[in-house]
Amino acid sequence: MPDRTLNGPGSRRNGTIRTLFGAVLTLWPMAVAWADPATVDVFANTRYSDNIDKRASGSEEEDFEHRVGIGINKQTGPGTCEAAIGGDMAFVTYQRGTNSDEVSADLDASGNCQPNRNVRWSARGSIRDVRTTTQAPDSPNNRERRNFLATGPSFIAYPSRRDTLTLDMEYQMTRFQESTEDDSDRVVTTGRWQHLFTRNLNGGLAASQSNIDYRQTEEELVRRSANGFFNWQRGNGSWSGELGYSWLESEQGPLVNDTEGATGQLAYRHQWGQGTSAFAEFRRSITDVSSEVDLRIPGLDFNLTQTSAVVVTAFTVGAGQQWTERTRSDLSVSATESDYEASGTTEERLSSELSVSHRLMQNLTGQGSAGFARETFGQNSEDERDTVRAQLGLDYQRTRDLTLSASIGHETQSAELPGAREYDENWIQFGVRYNLR
Repeated sequence: MPDRTLNGPGSRRNGTIRTLFGAVLTLWPMAVAWADPATVDVFANTRYSDNIDKRASGSEEEDFEHRVGIGINKQTGPGTCEAAIGGDMAFVTYQRGTNSDEVSADLDASGNCQPNRNVRWSARGSIRDVRTTTQAPDSPNNRERRNFLATGPSFIAYPSRRDTLTLDMEYQMTRFQESTEDDSDRVVTTGRWQHLFTRNLNGGLAASQSNIDYRQTEEELVRRSANGFFNWQRGNGSWSGELGYSWLESEQGPLVNDTEGATGQLAYRHQWGQGTSAFAEFRRSITDVSSEVDLRIPGLDFNLTQTSAVVVTAFTVGAGQQWTERTRSDLSVSATESDYEASGTTEERLSSELSVSHRLMQNLTGQGSAGFARETFGQNSEDERDTVRAQLGLDYQRTRDLTLSASIGHETQSAELPGAREYDENWIQFGVRYNLR
């Protein structure tokens, strides 16, 4: 599959304008009176890579990636209107021109206003860089921005002290920087009954319908689902889950495809005191590539060059341990399978990551991580690729507001299929971050 290299600086410049406009659209519904000042950081870092786009051996290009940006973190207190915003936005430039200048973002915002107990208006949005095609490495020329916005009202009734009826109506908008054929608008209507069985157990039934319109391809999707759900708190552990059935119908001109099956989710989280935690989650969804379901599933990337309808099966486990006041470790393992229904292709991923942090001195912290990922493409599992990555870093807090950082890392990919891309990358990064308020 060819690389999705962008065509010159004009494409990036227009994408920058679209990102900034998307950010305005995302944050506008959050306009509330902030009760406390926000935490605002400015930062700059430089990253050198000897293979910036993770090309095959013999065609590597080295470059310096310079990044300057702003970070914000804010959450309002309880009240009629509540809101939260957090993340970074940066301008990125490449010293030797291997890629075009761009705006990069990892930003989330949410908010709701509830003037009375029967009506609530909610909004949420995100701007994030995503992988364009999963059959190429995660590199600058294989990333694009995705802007997501969702907003709408909820109507709430209380038939009894233990029962709640909710009708949610939400408009969702998804826009991509380059893969505009995946831009979509959708209207989601959900009815929900929830019952409080005991102080620690609640559950109920829900039914929803989503009408999805792909703007460029004129493909229309209708997704219907019905499920039962529960939340149960038991000691230091909590269970949550849902089980139901989903139908997804895709119509594009004379072509009609139907996908249906059982869907659900089961998760367990446990906390041992202040130092140890663990979680496990299984999920099966019938969805489309412009949805935000990948935000809830670690290790999942949608292939934006594939068709819209996809069945996702995912399993994730993880644990964190605070060994001492100075040392902490975290481990996660995830497995995902994506079945693209119209094309009949399957992608499987198994990934794991271990990270460790240790405070060496009062103002100096060391960090290290190692990760492994195995990706398999196709039904016969012939195209199998293994990726190994490792990094070490130091964070030095010069003052209460000023932090300096340095890190070094390596990544390598090997493949079973002859002709598949194999690469090696070494990189080093230096950065500074200053808290304005």
